[in-house]
Amino acid sequence: MNNNEFYKIHLLDDNEWHNIIKEEYSAYKKEYKPYAAAVTYLMYSGISHASGESNYFTEEMADSYANAFQVHQKPCRTAYVHKYWIRKLPYIWYLGLIAMPVDIYVHTYQLIFGEHDVFLEGGGFFIPYQVSHWIMLSIALFAHYVYNYISSNYWKYYFKFIKMNLILHEYIYRFTIRKLSLTYRVMEFLLFIVMVMNVNNAIQKQFSNTIPDSEKQLMIIM
Repeated sequence: MNNNEFYKIHLLDDNEWHNIIKEEYSAYKKEYKPYAAAVTYLMYSGISHASGESNYFTEEMADSYANAFQVHQKPCRTAYVHKYWIRKLPYIWYLGLIAMPVDIYVHTYQLIFGEHDVFLEGGGFFIPYQVSHWIMLSIALFAHYVYNYISSNYWKYYFKFIKMNLILHEYIYRFTIRKLSLTYRVMEFLLFIVMVMNVNNAIQKQFSNTIPDSEKQLMIIM
């Protein structure tokens, strides 16, 4: 079964928002052939709901959406949870009450065991991958506001921003599924943590240097 059959996209021909999604989704798949095809599908199918008349997710895509979540959340088997609740709750409520908590749990698991039950499979790139992931989720949540409150003349900038983040996400994701030795994975992860700590210390030091001595004394007293 190819991705077009597994990830069914149901879009309306007479809908300008959906026409842009159809064009952008097809062009992105053709040009980048994403390894993270599930994330690509979740992104474009999810934002298609912004122009829907129902509060519930499109029935024709419900199973595909749930299957894409399971692929994204492997090795955890979550499709049955998504298939049930995406039909029971309005889409926005489903995202907040079901999809997000499940995603947080799964990605916490993946931080340790990756997508294939391999210890620290993502090495030092799993945390940047997660940062990219949550940025994209935030962008997707703005779809309703973009569709309802921004002129269609400016929608192209929103979709360009989505594409840019999908490209970045795909690039980082490919680093998280490399075949690395345990020693290399652990060393890479630790080096990333050290780098983050050093950057944080440098920022704090720079911030501290910009505060006048009089204010520093006041902060100490308080």
